[in-house]
Formats: sequence, structure tokens, C-alpha cells
Amino acid sequence: MTVVALTIAAQVSVSILVRTHRVHGYLVAQLEHSFGRSVQVRHFNVLLLPTPTLDADRITIGEDPGFGREYFLRAENLSAGLRWFGLLRGHFEFGTLSLTRPSLILVRNQDGRWNLEQWLPPAKSSGAQSARIYGPQSPVAPANHLQKIDFDDGRINFKLRDEKLAFAFTGVSGSVEQVSPGRWQLNLAAQPWRSGASLQSTGTVVVSADLAGTSARLQPAEIRVHWEQASLADLFRLFQGRDYGVRGTFALDGTAKSGAVGSSPQTPPGDWSFHLQARATQIHRWDLTERPDNPRVSTNVSGHWNVLSANVTADQVVIETLKSNLRGSALITNSPASSFDVRFDSTGLQASDALAWYRAFHPGIDDTVTADQFFTGAVRFHGWPLELSDAAFSSAGGEVRIPSLPAPIRIASVHGGRDRTSLTVDPFRISYRPPARSENSAATATAAVAAKRGVPADSTIQANLSFTHDFENHSGAVRIAGHAENAETILKIASALGRPLNHGWELTGAASADLRWDWNANDLPFRGRWNGQVDVAKAELHAAGLNQPLQLKGTRLQWQDNARTADLGEIDGFGATWSGAISAPPPALSADSDEPAKWNFKLHADRLDASELDRWVGPRSRPNWLQRLLPSLLGGSAPTSAASELLRRVNAQGELTIDEFTMEAIKLAQVRVQGALHDLHVAIDDSEAQWAGGKIHVIAAAKFLPRPSYDVTTDVDRVDLAQLPAALHLADRLAGSASGTLHLTTEGVGRDDLFRKLTGKGDVRLHNIEFRGWDLGATIAEGAPRTGVSRWPAGQSTFAVHDGTVSLNVLRLDATGQSTLVKGSITFAQRADLTLQTVNDGKRDRDAPATGQILKISGSLEAPRVSIEKPAARQPAD
Repeated sequence: MTVVALTIAAQVSVSILVRTHRVHGYLVAQLEHSFGRSVQVRHFNVLLLPTPTLDADRITIGEDPGFGREYFLRAENLSAGLRWFGLLRGHFEFGTLSLTRPSLILVRNQDGRWNLEQWLPPAKSSGAQSARIYGPQSPVAPANHLQKIDFDDGRINFKLRDEKLAFAFTGVSGSVEQVSPGRWQLNLAAQPWRSGASLQSTGTVVVSADLAGTSARLQPAEIRVHWEQASLADLFRLFQGRDYGVRGTFALDGTAKSGAVGSSPQTPPGDWSFHLQARATQIHRWDLTERPDNPRVSTNVSGHWNVLSANVTADQVVIETLKSNLRGSALITNSPASSFDVRFDSTGLQASDALAWYRAFHPGIDDTVTADQFFTGAVRFHGWPLELSDAAFSSAGGEVRIPSLPAPIRIASVHGGRDRTSLTVDPFRISYRPPARSENSAATATAAVAAKRGVPADSTIQANLSFTHDFENHSGAVRIAGHAENAETILKIASALGRPLNHGWELTGAASADLRWDWNANDLPFRGRWNGQVDVAKAELHAAGLNQPLQLKGTRLQWQDNARTADLGEIDGFGATWSGAISAPPPALSADSDEPAKWNFKLHADRLDASELDRWVGPRSRPNWLQRLLPSLLGGSAPTSAASELLRRVNAQGELTIDEFTMEAIKLAQVRVQGALHDLHVAIDDSEAQWAGGKIHVIAAAKFLPRPSYDVTTDVDRVDLAQLPAALHLADRLAGSASGTLHLTTEGVGRDDLFRKLTGKGDVRLHNIEFRGWDLGATIAEGAPRTGVSRWPAGQSTFAVHDGTVSLNVLRLDATGQSTLVKGSITFAQRADLTLQTVNDGKRDRDAPATGQILKISGSLEAPRVSIEKPAARQPAD
């Protein structure tokens, strides 16, 4: 009991003593002696049992003034074991130090030295101890008795001079242990971190090292690094601060050694040997799913790094993919200026690897496409950013197989390299030729399968490709020149490679091309330019929504600095022969712009019949064509909106001329229309045509979203009444001309819906009207039908259209000394309800005529009922 009481009393006494100012200062001095830096502690606590332990809360270890004014190390708690033998001798000797949630700042000054170098105790050197000393001796540095430091949930920050870097390590755990005087073992694990970046999977970096704590930069030392389970996306975020859209996993193993036992005496001071092995697997684009054939790449680098001169020599650099490899060396110098020199003296690149990389970053590539071609060569880069200074490569040829084609696409031998200031690839041939037809052969069976898949038999292709780039002008070009007996094969190849050229259309027939894609890196923003032409002859164009193909007899597509022009030549379609041109300016510079290209057209057709248009685009031959092509216009749903989206993106304006246009009984000649189509909005700004011996002028607008609506204004000038469709059965009796205006609006889909909602108004002016076979004035005056001729030199009226009816306000037909007034309505079903009467000159419309009758016409216009009534007597006005 006495021992227990003494122990309790000692513990209480010590706990009280460490809280005094004098003992607090003494303990701080002991820590400063051990760390070699200034120390601040909020308060201490000492435990005697089971072993003497010193606890320091909120400890801060100061920085060497040569590295800044921030702290060097800060921790929430420091727990240090105290040695009994040291206590018995009257001073503190620390055993293991444990730091809870420490934060360490590593600083590199302008001389290239790290603040950590002077903190660890120096290694003993026998040579230095035995050397004779002349003159006054330097004061002995305070002895550091630290043996082991444990870290838990720490953080390591980095500074370059006074600039704090965005990169750091978090979750640091492990230990630093002195295994012998001046020799330390390091075992740490941490997660990389970067400020301002959202990181999800940076993996764990494990560092183990055996190093000295000397001022000669930790030498001798051996450091081993292992980094695994890091995502490529977070790797780019860590070092570049942005996401490049690459996904995959990354791992790294590395070793570095310096001042090892047995090193050559000629080894420069500060020289390190190193070996790095980096591996990246499952590489693919962020929005594509992982595939078993996603590419992987590994890099092995071995060499030397001199810390004093900051020069790096990589004696061996090996980059390997599944079937390709590059082997060479590299040199990085930093005196007097930074310079890079990377050589790959042995390179072997397999086309299948290139296809795997292409497939990992581009969607829509046929899974069964294969490539077989091998390239060899040598290449050298220098400077920073790296520039190609020398290159030479070649290939004996190869082939690409697309299962939908009965034969492979063959690639001839390829040669290229750098010649003075240019990198060139000599023209090489790409060809495709289907197998010759032979009885009972495998080729015949393959060709038959291809034919079922829609591949034409006469699909021979010959094309020459070349490449050049001038490094001085930063410009270059790719040229493609060739011929295809059937363009459909080209479209199928492009679609299989994930680059469909046709969206909503198909093309069959012969085509030839001579195209160049030019670029100049000095242009900002950088963009390539297409120049050249494609000629199509005797071809058929099948377009979405058309029931029949267009016949292209000779069409040329031209590109000039990305501006596109289509010279139609001669095209048969919609029952007419077309000619003219369609052009579009270069696409928008902004890569984010979703605005469709604005096309300009100037087209001509010899004749056009509305009935032909109905057969080409109407729903007769293809049921539910409207539902398939324009589902959004009908307010319904459809399995796909590709066709409607294609039409929605049409943005065109220009002029259309038609020699003869027929719509049922209406025939127009010399039609000229100027208008535009954009975002399913049609605007006819100006149009004119010859009709019924006169002229007609139309301005119209149509909006197809959210529900189709139409607004039409028509002006007619001196049209022959005998030639109007409604007067065809009266052509031998009616003569005269008419002028006027008509404004109509409607909405809906379908003939019935459109006519039911048709509204409008207009006016008409008549000239030299003659009606043969009926003397209307005498009939009204006498109250009985009279044969003869009715003539009116002039006439005019206003009318309105609503509810399927044309309502005449007053149609006034003027003759010498007398006028005829017509009132009433005519329905779209050709039913009439009209009254006719005559008035003498000078009589107002509201005055009853002095003499004469009222003629009424009612019922169907095919067999109208005609009656004559006497006018009702008017009462005298008040």
C-alpha cells in the first residue's frame, strides 16, 4: 500500500509540476534540443506508469528562417516515451514519438535545398572524426536523441520558396525510425490530394526508405515507392488540375538510390540511380463503357538523376502496349537552360493496337472490325514542349477487315519521315476489290452473304493518301484522291469505323474525290479546312421521308476553306428535272455551337405537279409516314425521332424557280419563290407566278411547332375569269378579269382540319365582266328569265372567310346607268345563298330600287334553285 500511495503521490506531484511555468519552459527547451527547432506547446502532461510518457497538446515546431516563417510541423498531440536511464541521470531522453493529426510543410528554397535535410541528425563519418582540426573548433551541434516518430492521419504540404503548391498528401500514417546513429528507416502511406479538384480515387502511395540525415542530401539512401489503384481521371486532376475525359486505372513502382556502398569513386556527388515502372489499364473515354479490349500501356525508365545539377539521364526508356513497343533513351538537362532529348531507336507499332485506342475513344465502331499492319522506325524529340527533330518509319502493307464486306481493304506499303523542316508520308494506296465470282467457291458464298447485307458487287475502290506537315510554318495537309464504283461501299466502311457520313440518306452509284484537309497551327482558334471536290454520276440518293430515290446524273460537291457548295448538275426527282446549286459557309468557330449550318440555295425545276409531290412524300405508299417523319408535329410519339430531328436542323434560304407548277386544277407558270426554312419555320418572303393570264404574288409563313399554323397573303392582278378553276364549266360563257388581295390563316394537320379552321378576308376588283347566255338585268326587271348577254365594265367587293364559308359583304357590278348588287355566301361544299338586285345610278345601297325584282340563287351550284321575288316596301324615314 505504501508503494501504491507513493506512486499516486508522485503522479499527482508530477502532474502539478508540469503545469508550472518553470517546468513548462524546461520541457519546451528539451523538445527544442531534440528537434533542433523552436517549439511551442499549449500544455504538457506526464504519466509515470506503466512507462514514463510525456504528452504535449497543440504542439508547433518552428521553421528554419532560411525556409520561411511558417511552421515546420504542427500536431494536435505529441506523445513521447521517456527513458528511465535518462531520467535517473537528470535529463530527458525521448524514445518513440507519436504524432496525432500532424501537418508537415516541406519547403525547397532558391538553392534547391529542402528544409527536411537539416532536421534529421547527421550520420557519423569516421573519416571526419579522425581528421586533424586546425584553429578554433566550431561549436558542437546539439545532440538529437530521437529514435522513432510515428504518424497518424497526417498531412504533408509542399512549398516552392514562398509559393504553396496545390498538391499535398493526406491521411499520412507510418513511422520514421533511427535504426543506427545517422541512419533512418521511413515507412509511410498516404493519399495524394489537390486543392480545388474533386477527387474520388487517387489510390494510396506507399513509401519506404533507408536514408541518412546528413547535410549531404540524405545520402546514402534508398527509396521505394508503390502507388496503386489510382484512376487516370484523378491522376490528370492531380497534376493538371482538370479532367481530360480519360478513364482507366494507374499504378506506379519506383526505386531511387544514392551514395550506395560499392559505388564508383567517379560517381558525381548528389547522383541518384532510379528505376520507374508505370502502368495504365482499361483506358477509355469517360462516356464509353469498359471493354475487354481497352488498351493498356506500361512504361519502364531506368537511369541517373543528379540532384545538384538537376540533370536526368534515362539510359533505358521502354513503352509497351499489347502488341507494340518503343525502346530508347532520354536526357533532361537544366543548365544553363532546360532541355529535353528523347530518342526511340527501335519502334514497332501494330495497327491492331491503334484500332484498340481508336475504339476506346470513339463510339459506334463495329466490334468485328480488325486491322493487321506493322510499322517500324525510329524517332527523336527535343526541347520543351517536345518537338519532333528526326523520324523515319515504314510498313510493308496490311489490311483492314470489315465483316460486312466480302473482301479485306488492302493498304499498300507506307514510307515516311522527317526531311529537313517537314514530316511527310509518301502517297500510298488503299484499295478494295470484291472477289471474282466463281461457281462453287467460298468467295461466291461470301459475296452472297454480303449481297444480303446490302453490299453491291461492283464496289471496287482505289484511293491514294498522303500527309505532310511543315514545322517552320506549322502547317500541313492530308490529301485523299480516289474513285469508287459504288459510293454505298464508302458509306458502309465509314459507318463501320464509327464515322457515318450519311444521316438519314443513302447514296448508290459511282463517285470520285480529290480532297485536302489543310491546317495551320498559327490560326487561333485552331481548325482544319477542307478543300477539293467529290463528283457523283449516275447515282441514286435515298433520303428519309422520300418514297422514291432521286436520280443524280451528274452532281459535284465542292469545299473551299470549309465552305460547301453542291452543284446539282441534273437531278430527276418529284416528277421534275432539277438544276442549280446549294452552298453553306464554313461551320461556326465555336466547338460548343449547336447551331446547324445555314444553307443557301438557288434551284430550278422544269415542271412540278402536286400529285407527284404527294406520291414522293405523302403517306400513300408508306403508311404512317407523317407519324414516322414528324411525330412532334402530330402531338404523338414515335419509336425514333431521327427523321424529324433531321428536318428540324435544316436551316436554308434562297430562291426556287419552276417553269410550270400544277396543283389539281390550278396551273402556275414561271414560278419564282424566295424563302427560308429554319427550326421547322417556313417563311416565303417573296413569290410570284403567272396564273390564268395574269400574275399572282404570295407572301406566306408556316410554323410547325408546337402545332402547325399557316399565314398566307395573296395578291392577284388581272387574272382571266374564264381560266379560273371554278369557272372551267363556264369558260364558254364567262369573260373578264379580276384583281384583288386575300389574307388567310389556319392551323392543324390534315385537309379537313385545315379547312375547318380557315379564316380570312379579302377584296376583289373586276374588269369588263361578260356573262353570255343570260341577261341578268332584264331577268330581274321583268321577273322572268331572259336570254342574252350581261355586261359590267367594272365591279368590286369585299368578302370574309370563316366556318367553311365565303361571305360577300356586297359585290357591286357597275354598268351604264345601272348597277347590280350581289349579297350572300358560298360554302366550301359549293352551296350558295345569294341575292341579286339592280339599282339605278345615284341610288345608295340601302335605298330600295324604284323598279325591278330580287333574284335569289340557293342550293348546290351544280343545280341551283333560282327564284324572283318583289322587294319589300320600305317605310319612310323618320
